[in-house]
Amino acid sequence: MQSNRFQGNFIVISFLFFIFAGAIYVWVKGDLKYSTIENRELAQMPKMSLDKLASGEYSKEFELYFNDQFPGRLKLIEANATINKDLLGQNVVKDVYVANNGLLLSTVPKQTKESAKVIANRINKFALQASKLGVNTYFSLAPNKSVTFEDQFPSYFPSYGNEDSDYLFRYIDPIAHPLDLRITMNKHKNEPNLYHFTDHHWKAKAAFYSYQTIINTIYANSNEVGQALNADDFTWKEEGLPFYGSDARKTTRANVTKTDTITVVESKEKQDLNVCYNAICNRGLYAEDPMKNVSLYTNRYVTYMGGDHPETAIYNNKVKNRKLLIIKDSYANASIQFFVNHYKETRVLDLRYYNKMPIIDYIKKYKVDDVVIINNVNSIYVTPTLTDFEHPGQGENQ
Repeated sequence: MQSNRFQGNFIVISFLFFIFAGAIYVWVKGDLKYSTIENRELAQMPKMSLDKLASGEYSKEFELYFNDQFPGRLKLIEANATINKDLLGQNVVKDVYVANNGLLLSTVPKQTKESAKVIANRINKFALQASKLGVNTYFSLAPNKSVTFEDQFPSYFPSYGNEDSDYLFRYIDPIAHPLDLRITMNKHKNEPNLYHFTDHHWKAKAAFYSYQTIINTIYANSNEVGQALNADDFTWKEEGLPFYGSDARKTTRANVTKTDTITVVESKEKQDLNVCYNAICNRGLYAEDPMKNVSLYTNRYVTYMGGDHPETAIYNNKVKNRKLLIIKDSYANASIQFFVNHYKETRVLDLRYYNKMPIIDYIKKYKVDDVVIINNVNSIYVTPTLTDFEHPGQGENQ
């Protein structure tokens, strides 16, 4: 009896010691501000007040804080993922399917024909308005990794990116010059370095093939822009530290068999560009810091263009005419470096953040000659502001 009491006391004391030791550790090491793997801000030490203590609000805030700052929290998350994979045979984590070839594939939700009509009507209306100004619009739908490799999803975990794409193209008018980039990607589907293994974005190689399709279509209507450049006009290098991308941040490294790197592309011909992000000029097309961050879960895709900006203007002093406007989500970031070779001025708007004026007014103000719309099929459905040309900048972030 006494032995049982001793064991009980020992367990209680050990548990309390563990809790208090953890609390002391959190206090000594300082609070973490951000969880890269979860892509979110972490709870910070709450401020105490008598009102909060009396209402119980403080205890709830402290519990959330302690859970976020718990010692070894990332290791525990990864250990749990390892158990699920190795012992339980789990190959679906959240909305990600873990394919045998190392690809992490986020499922694309099934959309409706009605949703496709709403998006298409916005694009058609905008393209018609632009055409009355003598401006051609080229709507291109970037096939994300889950669309190109949709055949790898098992029947018990389907993805609907191709069906969603079909719906959209069914309702896009010729006035918007619809470009189904799935055709382009399928020609190169078996080539390496087309998409990241662990991130939902495409790599620069896929972005380049899409650029060729788009610019050659524009050239057919206006030979002033010149035909698309060839891959041999650039140097291609895998650079920076290896990383685990957005899909790996959902599944943890337990499900990663192949890491990723960033493809850095440089023109063999010396360029004379002035890159301006949000009116701050003399910047570069690449941000180097993300490639050097030692955290494996760093979002290195923001190496391209330094991430998403409300407004970007790129001036090419070697080109004498024509102005391009690219309306985009993050998928376009890896392709912009190719388009700038054809235009005196390339302007880029992310309608999630840009909110200064309707886009037709923007075209008039900057005397734009061509408009290219580049979005991937998932974001264009779930982020309505990407096609809200009349009231941009509603703040959605997909």
